[in-house]
Amino acid sequence: MVRYGRILLRFWKNSLIREMTFRGHFFVQVVGEVLWIAMILMFVRVIYTQTSSIQGWSEHQYLFLTGTHLLVKSLFETFFFGNCWRVSHLVQTGDLDFVLLRPASAQFLLSVEKVDFTALANVPVAAGICIWSASEAGVSVTVGRVALYLLVLGFSVTLLYSLLFTFAMTSVWFVRQTGLQSMWFYVVSLARYPSEIYQRFAGGVLWFVLVFVIPVLLVSNVPANVIVRELDMRFVGYLGLMAFVMLYLSTVMFRFSMRWYRSASS
Repeated sequence: MVRYGRILLRFWKNSLIREMTFRGHFFVQVVGEVLWIAMILMFVRVIYTQTSSIQGWSEHQYLFLTGTHLLVKSLFETFFFGNCWRVSHLVQTGDLDFVLLRPASAQFLLSVEKVDFTALANVPVAAGICIWSASEAGVSVTVGRVALYLLVLGFSVTLLYSLLFTFAMTSVWFVRQTGLQSMWFYVVSLARYPSEIYQRFAGGVLWFVLVFVIPVLLVSNVPANVIVRELDMRFVGYLGLMAFVMLYLSTVMFRFSMRWYRSASS
């Protein structure tokens, strides 16, 4: 564990040096992310000028859900998103060989080599939205609920990583994944809305798929419900279970795909 900790710190240091080499580009990206968040908040405000509730969610509860989604998304993109999509490029160019030859877990190296500090800059903004909206919603926030909220956030990030890494390993067969990448963005964007709005669509089939088949609706809704809505421990337990199950399956998928991988020299 100490050895992997040192490797992780080295990766983070290298990523920070890379970002600071082009400070202007980093600054422009951060400003762009902040403007995008501002547009989302304006969208929520426009919706609530026409209604006082969406499937039982008040404006400030919805804002907390939005902040939670941004928080999960920012943490996931900071540490895992770029690394997972990089797998396709490594397979296509044959550079995956160099990763497999290193004396460390190949899945670990593929998952954490780069850190996106631009996405990390969104974390305090998202946290600020959550704190402000929870205060305005008048909810009673206890230390226990905050601790549970942070734990569930960890489950959510783990689940997203496991899903994307599993999808990324299909590049061993499909190589180019442009269509899959677009589909991923569309599916994950559904998670920023209240899960209740999908229950009446297509007889509840879409809600069932996004909760029990590809459980992306859980990653934002369950943490938000911990703080600003009625707490249902069954979904908290289910999210934790799915996070660990999908993490295990991502490892199984990685080992299986490596049996079919043909290196650049083969």
